[in-house]
Amino acid sequence: MKVKAVEIARKLGISKATVSLALNNKPGVSEKTREKIFECLEELNGGGPPPEKAQRSSIKKMVKIIVVDNKLRIIKDSELDLWTDVFSVFDREIKRMGYTLGLTYVSRNSREIAQVIQEANEENVAGVILVATEMQPEHFEPFRMIKKPMVIYDNDLSQDHNCVAIDGVTAVRDVVDHLVARGCHEIRYLGNTENIYNFTQRRAGFRAGLRKNRLPLQADSIVQIGRRVEDVYENMMVYLEEHRLPEAFIMENYQVSMGVMRALREKKISVPREVSLVGVDELPSYLTGDFLLTTVKVEHEERANVVMMFLEQEINGVISKKFKAYSNCQLMKGNSVR
Repeated sequence: MKVKAVEIARKLGISKATVSLALNNKPGVSEKTREKIFECLEELNGGGPPPEKAQRSSIKKMVKIIVVDNKLRIIKDSELDLWTDVFSVFDREIKRMGYTLGLTYVSRNSREIAQVIQEANEENVAGVILVATEMQPEHFEPFRMIKKPMVIYDNDLSQDHNCVAIDGVTAVRDVVDHLVARGCHEIRYLGNTENIYNFTQRRAGFRAGLRKNRLPLQADSIVQIGRRVEDVYENMMVYLEEHRLPEAFIMENYQVSMGVMRALREKKISVPREVSLVGVDELPSYLTGDFLLTTVKVEHEERANVVMMFLEQEINGVISKKFKAYSNCQLMKGNSVR
């Protein structure tokens, strides 16, 4: 005798619509509930696995990672790759959950985006991670069409999705506090020429730090010095010819740090005797020269773990509300501040 959806719904205390969605392999049902429905169907069928479950179990579920790549080379560059450690966490946790990993890079091309959204909504996709480091808010709208559980990594783009980002405001504000405590009151902020989320947050932190310490925000307090290491180096060489040194520089990301330090070495400017330096994102010691750079340590791997925690709980129906998680940053003191 064919088991009716209403019988399963009555036995499990759930709606008939939820049972119908699960039996027809439609989205909208958590993986945990779906499993209970198929187990109940098997039980009511007398213990024999139903054809629907046999067919379903043959399909290996996937977590799809979508990397928005606008060719800015922010997290992955020829000089340093911040993506590898993050990816290894995603890979490990996705395997632990029993899924396969699907990785797609997409630019702002509307045809590419439409294709990746279609793929993300396919039946075998359990959830999606959107790596949005290089993404602007106005470019997120098409991705709202993804109907699977989705967590946004490295940006704050939506009230309708879990987002995991960096507390860049507090991090750089604390850097200003540290410099002022060490006697540096004339501070310049050297930024990337891109205006992505992480950078705008760090600049907001710099302005907040100046206000907190009653220091003036001048027209030249924030200098967007370049994007690639080579650009930063060349522009910094010009800057050093045309400007006197402040007491300290804060460097927005690792490309800026590497280009600035190269220019300072070439100009034979002593750190920290002539100028103090603080960079955001740790650099290997072999890149910093004859001093240990004081840096803001950004927890890339730990944020990846939090992304996976949110995604797993959403897939399993454990949480239904959306959250924004901001990782704290740690100031790693070297000997580049006087």
